Amino acid sequence: MVEMGYEGTTQQDKITTGQVREYMELPFTLEIDLERVIAADPLWQKGVVWGEPRTGHLEGPVMYHIADVLANIDCQIPSPDSEERHALRFIALVHDTFKYQVDERRPKIGSNHHAHIARNFAASYIHDTVILDIIEMHDDAYHCWRLGFYKGKWQHAEERANMIVQRLGAAFPLYMRFFFADSATESKDPAPMNWFGDFCRQRGYTVPLYEPRLCSEREDQG
Repeated sequence: MVEMGYEGTTQQDKITTGQVREYMELPFTLEIDLERVIAADPLWQKGVVWGEPRTGHLEGPVMYHIADVLANIDCQIPSPDSEERHALRFIALVHDTFKYQVDERRPKIGSNHHAHIARNFAASYIHDTVILDIIEMHDDAYHCWRLGFYKGKWQHAEERANMIVQRLGAAFPLYMRFFFADSATESKDPAPMNWFGDFCRQRGYTVPLYEPRLCSEREDQG
């Protein structure tokens, strides 16, 4: 079971539940106190309104991508009491929110990568290293696919993909659930998701059977 623990002296301690307000309209509903505290943070608020329509993110501002990812999580884990659902939703809320802090003049690696910045932000609210690792690694599988597709280095891509799975260990299923939720949005190419899923299955890794894109197909049929 995934459990998110609060740090003892962090930002959320400065805001009691009664003081938490939604300072902005969001295209999704906040479910638990931690989500409401995050959404009251000015740094987070600045990040979710950032973004113009672009390849892979035709929805524009980050908040609309978060809404799409949360909808995919709903399809995977509809129970509102699930700890795994809470973890996935937390990751969704912060994973892309700090792209606005990336210095476009520098390489988008290390401390200048949005996932690294997001992890640091998240660490001021929780101390669950599994969730923090997934936030920081959420694009790693996609980068492996890019290495093979755009540079033709498929062997290197597979070696890196295997390293990702090994590093994740027991957190692999949670990572895959989020990777599917993040990847199966309308404007994203499904090829990276399909490649990484197939790669893992072919090597005997247990991949969650449910893929979010199937949810929309079920709704269309219903």
